[in-house]
Amino acid sequence: MRLVWHGTASIEIICSSGRILFDPFVPLKGSDTDVRPGDFDGFTDIFITHGHLDHIVSIPGIVKRNPSAVVYCTRTPFRTLSRKGVPVSSLRRIEYGQVLNAGGFKVTVFHARHAVLPRVSLSRAAAVLRSPHRGNLPNILREHIRCRENDETVLYLVEADGKSVALMGSLNLRGDAEYPVGSDLLVLPYNGWEDNFPPAVRVIERLKPKRVLLDHFDDTFPPLTGPVDLSPVLRRYAGLVTPMQPGKAEEI
Repeated sequence: MRLVWHGTASIEIICSSGRILFDPFVPLKGSDTDVRPGDFDGFTDIFITHGHLDHIVSIPGIVKRNPSAVVYCTRTPFRTLSRKGVPVSSLRRIEYGQVLNAGGFKVTVFHARHAVLPRVSLSRAAAVLRSPHRGNLPNILREHIRCRENDETVLYLVEADGKSVALMGSLNLRGDAEYPVGSDLLVLPYNGWEDNFPPAVRVIERLKPKRVLLDHFDDTFPPLTGPVDLSPVLRRYAGLVTPMQPGKAEEI
C-alpha cells in the first residue's frame, strides 16, 4: 500500500487493485499547499471523515468534474452536500460499525470525536483581521455555518494487501469506544487544539500503531490557519512519527 498527502486532511491510498480518497479539499487563496481541483480527478470512491468545511466544501466541484464518483459520509455531511447540489445518487450514507468494500479496500467505520477547538482571543482576532488573507473570511464564516460536524467524526480502518491503516479526520477519540490497536500505520491530523501535543500522545498510546504519519498541519485556509509546531511530538516519538510531505508517496 502507498499513501499520498494532498494537503489538509486529503489522503489518497493506493493498493494493488485500486485507490480511494479521503477528505479532498482545495485550499484557499494564500495557502502554503499547491493543490488544484484536477488533482482529485479519476477517483470513484471518496470517504469523508466529518462535515467541516475543510473536509467537504470542495466535494460539489469534484463530483461535478467526476460524475461517476461515490461519496461515503455520515448523516450530517450527507444532508449538507445534498443541499449544495451533490446528487443523492452520488452519496452513500454510512453508519458506525459498518464494513464497506470500495476500490479494492475493506473499510471499517468507527465513531471518533472532533478536536476541542480553542476559543478565539481578542489578540488572535486582531491578528486575523490584520492578515493579508482576511479576504477569505466571509467565505470561511459562511461555510462554517453551513458545514456542521454534529459529533459525527469518523475514524476509518482501511485494509488491503495484508496491511492496515487507521485514518483519523480529527485529533480526538471517544472514551467509551473500542478502536483497532496495532495498525501498520496511523494517519494523525495534528491540528485543532490549543496544544496538539497532549491529545496526540493520548491517541498514539491508545492505538499503539507501528508507524504514524502526520497530516492536517499545513496552512490551508488562512487567515484562520497558520504554522503548527510539530517538534514536541517528533521529539517524543522519534523514529515512530513522521510528517507527511505533499505529493510524496509513503510506502507501508
